[in-house]
Amino acid sequence: MGFHRSSHAVFDCRYHLVWSTKYRKRALVHEHERKECTEQLRQAAEQHGMDIQTIEVDADHVHIYIEIPPQLSVGKAVGLLKGKSARFMFQRFPYLKQILWAGHLWEASYFVRTVGEGVTAEMVRIYIEQHSEKGQNPVQAELFPKGALRPKGKPER
Repeated sequence: MGFHRSSHAVFDCRYHLVWSTKYRKRALVHEHERKECTEQLRQAAEQHGMDIQTIEVDADHVHIYIEIPPQLSVGKAVGLLKGKSARFMFQRFPYLKQILWAGHLWEASYFVRTVGEGVTAEMVRIYIEQHSEKGQNPVQAELFPKGALRPKGKPER
């Protein structure tokens, strides 16, 4: 992992997402259903510039560790992932509509938590507080080591 670049941003936006099936029904009880759902979530993420690091689809909920580009809100990203996977799952496994009679695979709600490596909230607070103080050396190097902002796959010079 590390920093990514888009045309106007350098970013490292990672999240832990969790959502459950409608009514928390154990709808995805078979391994092949969970495997297909996992693949669809990966494809949907890739289509929209997201990068799934780790995923676990259980019978009644999903956990995803994912990087979402900053031009895509977390809510929009979750909506895309849920929507595309649900449409596919209902087409591929029509019997799921009998288990989930309201026609929705996923609950509307979700859990999200930001995830970072090495940079804590306290480090950011201190950096911001000290950044504007006169006569201090910049502490940016401590937060973002040399070479950390290079594009993925490009070696350090």
